[in-house]
Amino acid sequence: MSDALNNTSHLYALIVAEPSGDTLGAGLMKAILRKDPQAKFIGIGGPKMCSLGMVSAYNMETLAVMGLTEVLKHLIPILKIRFLITRYLIKARPCVMIGIDAPDFNLYVERKLKEHGIPTVHYVSPSVWAWRQGRIKKIKQSCDEVLALLPFEKEFYDRVHMPCTYVGHTLANQIPLEVMQEDARERLNLYENSVEPVGSKVMAIMPGSRTSVISTMLPIYIKACRTLKQKIPDLCFISAVANHDKALLLKDLWLEYAPDLSITIFVDSAQDVIAASDAVLLTSGTISFEAMLLKKPMCVCYKVSALSAAIAKRMLKVKMFSLPNLLANRKVVPELIQDDCTAENICIQMEKLLTSDNLLMKKEFLSLHQRIRLNSDQIAADAVFKLIESKQTQKTEPTIAIQAQNNNTNNENEHNVLDK
Repeated sequence: MSDALNNTSHLYALIVAEPSGDTLGAGLMKAILRKDPQAKFIGIGGPKMCSLGMVSAYNMETLAVMGLTEVLKHLIPILKIRFLITRYLIKARPCVMIGIDAPDFNLYVERKLKEHGIPTVHYVSPSVWAWRQGRIKKIKQSCDEVLALLPFEKEFYDRVHMPCTYVGHTLANQIPLEVMQEDARERLNLYENSVEPVGSKVMAIMPGSRTSVISTMLPIYIKACRTLKQKIPDLCFISAVANHDKALLLKDLWLEYAPDLSITIFVDSAQDVIAASDAVLLTSGTISFEAMLLKKPMCVCYKVSALSAAIAKRMLKVKMFSLPNLLANRKVVPELIQDDCTAENICIQMEKLLTSDNLLMKKEFLSLHQRIRLNSDQIAADAVFKLIESKQTQKTEPTIAIQAQNNNTNNENEHNVLDK
């Protein structure tokens, strides 16, 4: 670590809290390294970022908690990490701090570092356009620049006079416009690895990336799968999770609720699992965006505690939740949120998706993909470098002004001497 701290002009701080942020962070790190080969990275990162040289002070999984009441259960350890990482980064004095998503955690860290003169960037806009719009004041206090994934987010920040760069999403550039189902099945070796023969339909189940979310959503999904299997007897279930611990959790829950049903679980193969399927049942999040880019019909679900839902309902400003619907500004994919998220409703929607060609949905997905396909990693890195340079310029300007003032004072003294 000491070597990384020797030259802070090449030291970058990043903090992520979940796999989707790890993907964005890794892409940004690669783009930064192309322009600054001496770059060193500290903060909190995931496995993709660590593989590129990130020195992570804490395990990203510790921060992976969602839902208002759910966060309260883990509040003390999270606050302790937030305090310690903030103190560490202030001492390290990186050339920039980039908080990726996790606004409740990152905006605090960004604000503290900004108060100490360190440029700050928030990558992935908090959903201020959707709920808790009062947070815009906090965002302005905390960060110098917002990097927005969605075009309408940039429009919102322009209206409130907050510096913002629309960068798109790195996945839109990484995933090709056309992905072949059979190629994905071959990469998974699905026909050999599947615990039951692959039938006429394959359904992917993506229950979420957080332990608490998987534990909440999967029992509902399993109940729906039981009914779907009766309606489509040769239906095959597959799933993907980020690591072996999550795979064991999914397996244990599945055996608890449906020991008579089979599912094949893959680790770290989310894109191929989605691409190999005919339709996807998923928990709302970045994974819906990924499924859209892979042109897969989907049903988006989400459910939190009654208290979390009641609080959120009072603050929400939008009627849609999933990224495909928000991007299209209309309902393209079915959403089953909170009270609507029942096994019966899921079964109805998934049966429709599995027995239809879904051509209109897929056509809309292709159109959206083409519209948002940008070199996101490079655009984000360019915005970061531009901010660093502008802050460095601001630091030198006062010195120049003082020197000019001193020169004027000296000239005035010379004139006074001559006058005497």
